[in-house]
Amino acid sequence: MMKFSFSAINLVFGLTLFFVPSEGQGALNNAQDDEIIRDVIGVEIKEAVNEYLKTHQIQGSPMVRDDKFFFTCADNLETIATNESFKTIRVSCAYPVERSAYIRTRVTGSTTTLNLNNENEDAQAARIVLAHSVSAGELLTEENLKSVVLPHYSGFGGYFDLSHVLGRKTKTPLREGTVLLSRHLVPNWTIQAEQQVDIENTVSGINVTTVGIALENGHVGDIIKVKNLNSDTVIEGFVINRKKIKINAKMNFM
Repeated sequence: MMKFSFSAINLVFGLTLFFVPSEGQGALNNAQDDEIIRDVIGVEIKEAVNEYLKTHQIQGSPMVRDDKFFFTCADNLETIATNESFKTIRVSCAYPVERSAYIRTRVTGSTTTLNLNNENEDAQAARIVLAHSVSAGELLTEENLKSVVLPHYSGFGGYFDLSHVLGRKTKTPLREGTVLLSRHLVPNWTIQAEQQVDIENTVSGINVTTVGIALENGHVGDIIKVKNLNSDTVIEGFVINRKKIKINAKMNFM
């Protein structure tokens, strides 16, 4: 009968633990992968299109369901109108595979001042550009912004009003003179995750308000998860404004 010493058994066991990755390490790697490649669904598409329409001073809304899956992406979304009516917006992702979705919009305002093919008054309008280079995550103030008329600007986009970018943060480092676009800036959420909010619930015609913590980012009309600090439960509600979430509400948001 073959005999093994106690020390030899310990050595083999120790080597096994060394070469086999722990469950925690695997979970960490998976979490990192999930952060790189994400599922792009209707909520993110809607946010990108709304930001694009706002940038071009167009009144309208994307016709898309919040939970509809479009594609996977590990990059910022790019948006551009396919025609001068702004009734169709192409939303694209370049990495890891180039993919696009064409989103129909319900435009309620006039688009006659904009033209994709001809230079006009809009093409000659002043754009907001950087007065000097900024780093990623930097807060935009009047000191690092300026309004400049760009008569030969070939790009389609940009901000026309300083108030639309003041107080926003940059996603990446940007050089002096860069024409600011929506993809350069951190989304301007109405409510941000981990923000304290008021949760309003209507019961038998009576409004009851409690305090909670938002668990997700959201714009007005979005449904997000929020934690009720009194009951320690997680619920969903509509974003009403920068401080309020409403549950059990009948609302006609897109």
